[in-house]
Amino acid sequence: MLVIVFFFILGLAFASVKENNSLQMGTAVSPEMLETRWSQEYKLCLPGMVDKLNINTADQKDLEALPGVGEKIAQEIIFYREKHGLFQTTDEIVKVSGIGIKKLNQMKEFIRVE
Repeated sequence: MLVIVFFFILGLAFASVKENNSLQMGTAVSPEMLETRWSQEYKLCLPGMVDKLNINTADQKDLEALPGVGEKIAQEIIFYREKHGLFQTTDEIVKVSGIGIKKLNQMKEFIRVE
């Protein structure tokens, strides 16, 4: 058991060294600092906590952060947008190959069009 705890602590130490922006024990941290860090790390995780993603201007990385969207579907969204023009409504995203009603319902609360 002691060996497991040792390796766990050793792993945490290496992870904190690898990450230059990690929080250090014993340092004062304000809620604003945590909010800034969490908003960067956990983008689009909580409905209503961040702005909705404009699917007409989002890049591949941002699209991949949407629920149910991976690399291929993000590429399909961009391809559709380039070929057919901007989306007029969020529901129009179901015309993209690989997106149906189920995926639309997963991402609907996170997307918008402008």
